[in-house]
Amino acid sequence: MVVTISAVLIAVLVVAVSALGTTLLGVPTTYSTGVDSHLGAQVVRDFLGDQDAEAIALSNSDPSAISDRLSGNALVEVGQQISDQSKGGSAATISFQPSSLTVLKAQDPVDPSLILEVQEDGAKTVTTASGPNAAPSQQTVGFHGNFWLRQDATGRYLIADQNIQNQPSSILPAVALAAAGLVIVGIATLLVIRQRRPRQMLQPVPGGEPLSPPILIDVAEDLEPSTELSGPAPEMVVKTFGGLRVMQGGNDWAQALMSRPVTGFVWLRLLVTAIRDPNARPSRDEIARQASPGFRRDTQLKRLRNVIGKGLPKMPAPLRERILVEPQAMGFRLDGCAVDAIELLAVSAEFSGRNQLSAAQASKVQRVLQACQGAFLPEFDAIENLATDRHPTCTELVRDLRELLITRRVDLSLILGDVHLRNGRPLQAIGVLEPALSDRVERKDLADRLALAYRAVGRDAEAKALEARYS
Repeated sequence: MVVTISAVLIAVLVVAVSALGTTLLGVPTTYSTGVDSHLGAQVVRDFLGDQDAEAIALSNSDPSAISDRLSGNALVEVGQQISDQSKGGSAATISFQPSSLTVLKAQDPVDPSLILEVQEDGAKTVTTASGPNAAPSQQTVGFHGNFWLRQDATGRYLIADQNIQNQPSSILPAVALAAAGLVIVGIATLLVIRQRRPRQMLQPVPGGEPLSPPILIDVAEDLEPSTELSGPAPEMVVKTFGGLRVMQGGNDWAQALMSRPVTGFVWLRLLVTAIRDPNARPSRDEIARQASPGFRRDTQLKRLRNVIGKGLPKMPAPLRERILVEPQAMGFRLDGCAVDAIELLAVSAEFSGRNQLSAAQASKVQRVLQACQGAFLPEFDAIENLATDRHPTCTELVRDLRELLITRRVDLSLILGDVHLRNGRPLQAIGVLEPALSDRVERKDLADRLALAYRAVGRDAEAKALEARYS
């Protein structure tokens, strides 16, 4: 009874969610690199308030409702909509229903001073009164919007520019939710049947001996393991793009690493080697020479022994345990450790040369690109200068790795941009191709794709300017 009642309640909730066009947990929101949870939460809160004010202003033909909520081009654009609406004499109630939000650092192509963007997928509902004796008519249109925000003197974020593209509405989310409800009810029913059947089979036969319990075979044992299942979560996550982060046990150990220049330099030097070749083991002689340039060889080796014997033991365990010390070599232990740069190289190798991606593959590439924006290990130069007394020894090594990672990132961006363009998603293509072109300004193939995306969203002037630059 408990299982059955629970299944019915879940089914009712799923149907309600489908009817309301929202989710039980609120609007799904993601923050890209450079936007922490505190900033993202404030931006989302202010953005939704700005959008509600816009809906009220449009519904009531009242420009004053947006005077302290919108600014710049957005204020002018919505004011013009209200003016056109008043001239047409139309009376409609407008509401916005966001289905997903993404907050990121991205420059507005129209106003470079705007660098905080909110990307929204949602629906706009327009309810129009048809007359005193007729039911009001309602129209819902899906849209994808790019909104750039500016912070005012009070600290609140106002919509300052916006680019909205209508999209065809889809019933797939409602169908998926309804299907999920049916699956849940089916599973609950199966559980009830399985729970009742053993009890019936164990009932004693009148006048006979009780039956032995049946042997139940788990059919899952006969199935091949799925290659799509993810393994256990890594113990440590190392983020190298846009600023070093070394996450383990809910703590970021990057500051502890940077506070010990020589030991920290050795740790990062071994990490750089592992990113380029996970099986590489640089010799202790090489590491000693790079960590202590200007000293004699015996002094270099002695200083490295001090790092191994005294520096490493004083480091926090999550950092210390990553360093492999062998009689003649050293290395970085990658088991149980996820590194964004390694994943970028792996995904690039996996999809290199492809011109088609499945939805799951495109999502994987998108996730990796979002995680790998910004400069690679910007702290390395500073800690190397401290450790080597301003006599850097790994400049060429790190520069070559940075160039390789940028090239792989740009190549993946081009593949994903082509996928978005073929599937009629020019705005998403622009979001991928613009940072790629800024990484490799000499790449005409990137500029051509970006100009094509600009034209697809009506930004012809920018497309012409881009084409003229590379003609």
